[in-house]
Amino acid sequence: MNRDDGPCCRYVGGLVLLMCLVVQPSHPAIARAKKPVEFVMHRVGQFRSEACGVADFNNDGKLDIVAGPYWYEAPSWKAHAFRSLEGKPDAKGRNHKVNEKGVGYWDDFMNAPLDVDGDGLTDVVTCCWFSQELDWYRNMGAGPWPMTVGDKDGNFECGELWDIDGDGKKLEILPDTRDTKWYEVGLTADGKRGLIRHDISPSQRPFGGGVGDVNGDGRPDILRPDAWYEAPADPHKGQWKEHSLAVGSLTEGQADHTPQIWVYDVDADGLNDIVTSSAHGHGIFWYKQIRRGPETSWSQRVIDKSWSQAHSITLADLDDDGDLDLVTGKRFFAHNGNDPDAHSPLGVYWYELKRGAGVEWARHVISHGQGIGSGLSIPVVDLDDDGDLDVVVTGKWGGPVYFENTAGSD
Repeated sequence: MNRDDGPCCRYVGGLVLLMCLVVQPSHPAIARAKKPVEFVMHRVGQFRSEACGVADFNNDGKLDIVAGPYWYEAPSWKAHAFRSLEGKPDAKGRNHKVNEKGVGYWDDFMNAPLDVDGDGLTDVVTCCWFSQELDWYRNMGAGPWPMTVGDKDGNFECGELWDIDGDGKKLEILPDTRDTKWYEVGLTADGKRGLIRHDISPSQRPFGGGVGDVNGDGRPDILRPDAWYEAPADPHKGQWKEHSLAVGSLTEGQADHTPQIWVYDVDADGLNDIVTSSAHGHGIFWYKQIRRGPETSWSQRVIDKSWSQAHSITLADLDDDGDLDLVTGKRFFAHNGNDPDAHSPLGVYWYELKRGAGVEWARHVISHGQGIGSGLSIPVVDLDDDGDLDVVVTGKWGGPVYFENTAGSD
């Protein structure tokens, strides 16, 4: 079975329930009549943080947004402060224009909604670069949420919820660290529920990662920019077999820092391909999988190289035509203004996948030149429950913002 699990999800009491079309490579999806995709922007907050998530934090049946120290209650987006953060991204710095704030960081690089303690309320798991921790905050409703250190082991650049154990639910965390490891909820050594670590490889790799069935054996594999790990029959035990890979650079055959790495049969030829980008430079790519007997190789195809710092990528069927499109945006001051084209206008885009004689990715602007981009995560979910997929972004430009897809509106 091929697993093309896109992030078109609903969050219910800490569980992530997948609702995406699963496209079987041997049976390409039959195209349905497309709806026009247009977006209306809604300002939710003004905080300069770089990670966000979507879940029902108060169990009222509506999807809320978490970003930085706040969770924002739908539908009014009332801000609830549930924690304090270390750091500050508002100080001036070298190569920094006076009217552009954003140098520096809050030590909060992932906001993953996950019910860690099993009480039916969705908690928040964060990655921390400076404290070198993976922490989680217990949902207490009102007031401050207590923090528990889940692990302390090197720089956690960011991370994502994925389905690593193959149960169809994205409840496992793959952090972007130099080594390769993943976490799931379980009983810790003290007998309490917490985050259980599973080590894959100690090899030091470029940041970036993803999960998907690369070889078509029905098991979710783990991908890094310069290697992919073939899952054993039991992902909790056994050896993950390492295979070579090189993605994320305009120089084909060279690996570089990526954001999320997605596994999807882009050209519907029966083999799963790879979609990712350069996190700090130029280039959004898909890599065609080529099989010759037992040998697998990858052919790089450039989707767009006209702008830099695509540090968050999501695949989702925005136009409801049965295939997965690409949603991404430009990160603001990822390296404090020192990345290529760091001062170019921010933007959020979706790339429409068009299959025909070949593969085309048609770029559509969601926002450009409005001072809005995307930081480290870009949830694409039916936020307003009207039957289409909306886009949530935040960054050091000050967010979050959500873009309402009006295709499902009356």
